[in-house]
Amino acid sequence: MNKVLKEYGTTLGLVWIGCFILFVLVYVLVLKPQSQLKKGFSKELEEKRRDYTAAHETSQKETGNRLMLEVKQMESELRQFVTDSNGSANLTFDVSRMANENSVLSFSIKVRDNKGVFEIPQCSLIGANRMDVSFVSDFRQFAMFLNSLERHEPVIFVDTFSISKATQGDLGNKVSMGLSVLVEKGGDS
Repeated sequence: MNKVLKEYGTTLGLVWIGCFILFVLVYVLVLKPQSQLKKGFSKELEEKRRDYTAAHETSQKETGNRLMLEVKQMESELRQFVTDSNGSANLTFDVSRMANENSVLSFSIKVRDNKGVFEIPQCSLIGANRMDVSFVSDFRQFAMFLNSLERHEPVIFVDTFSISKATQGDLGNKVSMGLSVLVEKGGDS
């Protein structure tokens, strides 16, 4: 029985040693390289995450810059049609200067509302300044004056106008115009 036990023990020991050698070979040839590949992939994944984060932040900054540029362009376009309260104070002088440049006669200008900005229904940020203009001119002078009003920045809108024959002989026709300009309301309005 001793001999059978010895053979059994030797066989069992050889099987265990063979399995141990097999496990060491599997670890060295399969598991260790996979572990190293996993570490490499982890490093690469971390680099890609950093690149993504940097690209995302850059994209947000570029988007912010692009949006700021669009806002500035829109404000510039808005300034073609709307003036602030400081600019509206100078409009009577601008209109008078245009009248002089176009050689109209008997020019007079009167601000319609002394209260300030005229309220526009359903508009909380923009109001209107209105003024009445009267002068004597021929058709060519009238057309040139009207054209210079329309080309002014901010645009001066001609609400109404009437032309009647002047009583002063051959000087031209008497023109009355109602003008308005869009004005940005201040914070206190």
